[in-house]
Amino acid sequence: MASNLTNINAALKYLYLPRLQSVVNTRNVLSSRLQTNTDLTSVSGRSAVVPINIRPSQAIGARADEGALPTPQQQTYVECQIPYKYNYATIRITHQAIAASRNDEGSFIRVISSEMEGIERDLRNDMNRQHFGAGEGSLGTIASADNSANTITMDSTTHQVKTGMVIDVWQNASGSHAARNTALTVNSVSGAVVTVAAATISSIAATDWVTRTASRAAGTAEANRYERMGLEGIVNNDTGTFQNISRNTYPEWKAQVFDNSGSERAITANILDDALLTIEEQGEGTVSFGITNRIQYRKIADLMTANRRYTPGDQQKFEGGFTAIEWGGVPIVFDRDCHPQSNAAADTDDDVLYFLDEDTLGFYELSDFDFDDEDGDVLHRQQGYAYYDATLFKYGNMGCTDPANNGVIKDLTR
Repeated sequence: MASNLTNINAALKYLYLPRLQSVVNTRNVLSSRLQTNTDLTSVSGRSAVVPINIRPSQAIGARADEGALPTPQQQTYVECQIPYKYNYATIRITHQAIAASRNDEGSFIRVISSEMEGIERDLRNDMNRQHFGAGEGSLGTIASADNSANTITMDSTTHQVKTGMVIDVWQNASGSHAARNTALTVNSVSGAVVTVAAATISSIAATDWVTRTASRAAGTAEANRYERMGLEGIVNNDTGTFQNISRNTYPEWKAQVFDNSGSERAITANILDDALLTIEEQGEGTVSFGITNRIQYRKIADLMTANRRYTPGDQQKFEGGFTAIEWGGVPIVFDRDCHPQSNAAADTDDDVLYFLDEDTLGFYELSDFDFDDEDGDVLHRQQGYAYYDATLFKYGNMGCTDPANNGVIKDLTR
C-alpha cells in the first residue's frame, strides 16, 4: 500500500500537536550482541566459505625406550559454506504526500525520510526474529483454526504475528512442508488469536506453521528456506547437513542439546549447572552468553534470589541498554524474539534457553542495509502514476564455526 494523503494525515501538522513519536519496539538484543564476521571467509557466489579444522591428528602416544613412534596422521579439514539469504523491504510514496510534507509549516515529518528510516527499523526487527529460527520462516505454530470465524489460534500468545501482516499457513507434518493457505491478511491479533481477512481458511491443522507470505517454498531443502539461519537450526543435534558439513559423518559438528525426552519440566539450578559444565567439557569452548525469553529470565532470577545467589545490584548493563543477570559467571539476558519451540512429543510449544560461545557465532554479510540505487536513483517513479517506489535490501546470513561450543536447554514449561 502506498503512503498517501490519507494514511499520513495523522502526521500532518496542527500547531498544537507534539512531534511524531514511534511506538515500535526496537529491542533487538541478539542482533546487537553478535558481530559481523569478515575474518577467514571468502565469497563464493552464493555463500561465505570458511575452512574448518574439524578433527585433530591422533598421531600421539607415550612409548617405551626404542619403541616405534606413533603412525603419522593429519589434521582433518572441511569446508563450511554459509549460504547467503536475501531480505527485502519496500516503500511506496505518492507525489501528493511528498508535496504535503515538504516543510515544517505543513508537517512534522518528511514523508520520504520517515518511510525510509521506518522500513529499515522494521526490517532490522524482523531479522532479529529470524536469528532465533531455523530458516523455516515460522512465526509460531497453530493450535486450532475456526474456518467460520476466520480465526487462527496459536499455541501461545504471539507478538510475531502483527496486524497488517500477510501470512501463509504451512503443513508441518513428517517434514512434508506443503502450503495450506496463502496470502492471508491479518486483520487483528489478540493474545494467541489471529483474525484474518479471507472468505475461508481451510485444511488448517494443529502444529501447522504461520509464516510471512512467500518467505519459503515447499520442501525441506536449504534452497527452499529463504529466511536467515538462526539459533534453532545452529544449536541443534540432528543428523542432517548443516553449512555443507554432515552432522552424521562428523558428530562433533552437533551442538549440545539438553531436552527431557519431550516431557515438560521447570528450570532448576541443577539443569543450569549441568548444561554449562557439559558444554564447556564436551565442546571445549567458553560459554560467554545466555539468552532466553522474559518468562524463563524471571524464573532464573527467582531461583537466584531463593538460593541467595542474586541481588538486583548483581545485574550487568550491556551496550544498547539491556540488562543481564549472572549464573555461574555467565550473563543471561532475555530477548522478546526468543520464541518457544514446538514439542511434538507433548503437542505443545515449550520455552528454551541458549548458552552461547559468541566467538563461534557471527553474521556473514554480502551487503549491509542499503537502498537499491543501481540506476542512479533510490526512488523509482512508476510510469503513468504519481508515486515512487524504493527497495531496501540486506544480503547475508548468520553462521557458526563450532556448534559444539553452544548449547540449548529445551522442554521448559512456560
